[in-house]
Amino acid sequence: MNTTGAVFTWALRQFPVYLLVILVLSFLYEFLLRPRYPRGIPQVGHGAGLLGFIRNYLAFNSRQSWILDGYVKYGKKGAAFILPLPLSCNYEVVLPRAQIGWVMDQPDSTLSAYEAHKKSLFYGYNFLDHNLAEESFANRVMHKFAARHVVPMLSSLGEEVDFAMSKALGHVSNEWTSVNLWNLWMEVVPITTSRFLAGTETCRDEILGESIVNFANSVMRTRLVLSTIPRPLHPMVGPLVTIPNRRHWKTMCQVIMPLIEERMHSMTKKAQGCSEYQDYAPPEDYITWVIRLIFAENRTAELDPILVSKRLLPVIFASIHTTVITCHTWILDLLSTAPKDNILESLRNEIEDNMPVSGVWTKAELMSLTKVDSSIRESQRLTPIASTLIQREVVAPEGLHHPDAGWTLSKGTSITVHTQGIQHDEDLFDDPLTYKPFRYSSMRNTQPRESSNDGFKDSGRYEMITTSDQHFPFGHGRHAWYVSQVTLRITKGLGRDANLLFSPGRLFVSHEMKLFLVHLLTHFDIRALDQRPQQRYFGLAPIPPMESSSTGFSDK
Repeated sequence: MNTTGAVFTWALRQFPVYLLVILVLSFLYEFLLRPRYPRGIPQVGHGAGLLGFIRNYLAFNSRQSWILDGYVKYGKKGAAFILPLPLSCNYEVVLPRAQIGWVMDQPDSTLSAYEAHKKSLFYGYNFLDHNLAEESFANRVMHKFAARHVVPMLSSLGEEVDFAMSKALGHVSNEWTSVNLWNLWMEVVPITTSRFLAGTETCRDEILGESIVNFANSVMRTRLVLSTIPRPLHPMVGPLVTIPNRRHWKTMCQVIMPLIEERMHSMTKKAQGCSEYQDYAPPEDYITWVIRLIFAENRTAELDPILVSKRLLPVIFASIHTTVITCHTWILDLLSTAPKDNILESLRNEIEDNMPVSGVWTKAELMSLTKVDSSIRESQRLTPIASTLIQREVVAPEGLHHPDAGWTLSKGTSITVHTQGIQHDEDLFDDPLTYKPFRYSSMRNTQPRESSNDGFKDSGRYEMITTSDQHFPFGHGRHAWYVSQVTLRITKGLGRDANLLFSPGRLFVSHEMKLFLVHLLTHFDIRALDQRPQQRYFGLAPIPPMESSSTGFSDK
């Protein structure tokens, strides 16, 4: 017994030594096995080598200033540069705007958006199933089904927006009432997102709304933790830090699992030819589309309610995270405009001029709100949801060679584009650091519907849902938030024929945000902010102002 106790005591004393050895070996693993970068591409930060690697790791909060400096020194001059990232993420090669078109031309077998997103999100850990992380199932669901069904959702979406806003702002009277804007979006967006995911049956359920918000927040925390820990330690740490993810998913399942089981049963019976189910028409939402794609691809082994529920998780994160931040940034920008400009009154007038007689907004009527649309797009330009977007990973065994620059990126290299640098470039935008809500609506008014000068077929290039090499708040190309439709062809801007694309995901968000503002401006007076609260950065991640974002509301 004494011998056993002595051995245990000795082992306990040695534990810090073992832990230190493991950490050192893990750091060396990250340093030695990262991709090798061409010497012709300059690096920002503290340089290369082991010492530079360690210093770059410790200088976590310097990355925002590094990428801004890199854009000025290299990106504006058409050159790529290397940006150090957190420990478990490969350094990124930040490409200039001039090379975006070249990136868009690369096939998925050479440059993979999905592989880049999967690694940056730690997909297998965050979304609770490493097997489901092996393919881009969600992209195929959106491509095949979302585009044709988003527009018919509008009538019910308007009802959910009115319900969510009335619920969140029910305490507001004809006296000025303080409302925290961040909390407002965190309360209303989950309801409308749930409409997209699970239909009208459960979207108003408070347990579901709370659980999807908590799940999205847990994903962000997990990303932060795993990005700072060496990859060899992820199998040990990953299951621990994602315990909250699993708990929130189980809470979610309490609400949606009966719905999934009923939907699967009825759709299976119909597929089997049961006469009593031949007239069955499932509600059009993401759950139905997942089950429908499983049938279409003959993957009947995946007709498991647990697997179907996990298929929802990536879309839940993307829709909550991007929409809340975009809405919050937008309303802060609007409320920070000069009172003499009467921006809110101008938007209110546009809404009233286009108000449908029936009270139900259609796609055409929402698309006619050009000033509202412009105010969203301008907010996205000024304050994008991330410093870098258009993420890709080199997956071709032979790497990726740039014919003009002469360098070759090895397999496993991550590439991106500095969104903020391009969208704040004074060579591309007049007064780029100022929020001009009608910047794009003015351009649309002066741009002819048919143009022969630059190849544009339509002034829709200035719409919020349209991306280009100057505006890509949700990415750009065929993977920009599940792109599925080509709207325009251009011959300038990318220096070649290129597609300007929009997606059903962005179309849904565009309509959702416009309906939010319709409700706010037709039901409330909103007090302007004396000064716009500024966001901070943690690494490259923007942290929106939350506690300092309150203002006064009163009933109209």
